[in-house]
Amino acid sequence: MKSFKSYQHRRILTKEGQVASGDYIIDGEMTIRIKDGYLNDAEDADGILLPAIAAADGSHIEHWKNGILHCETEPAVIDLTDKYEEWWLNGRQVERQVPKQTAEQNGSIA
Repeated sequence: MKSFKSYQHRRILTKEGQVASGDYIIDGEMTIRIKDGYLNDAEDADGILLPAIAAADGSHIEHWKNGILHCETEPAVIDLTDKYEEWWLNGRQVERQVPKQTAEQNGSIA
């Protein structure tokens, strides 16, 4: 599946020209979460992180923070169909990162 990278730093508007905000389900296939016009992860009532973009079958997810690709605990983009993942921090693609929690558990962070 194609990534939504081209939406970094882009404000999303509704068909009516209003700033989009909330969860949008596209063709029953994909959920897109937007906050104040920007792709943004959300948390459910139990505090579980919900990706800004998620295919209904779980085959593609993307984590975003205020309109930029960002995730500190797992790849920001995971695509099971095309078999790739990408790590992003603050809108910049980075090499694979060891999640902070795991590194602390292994004693690799002072």
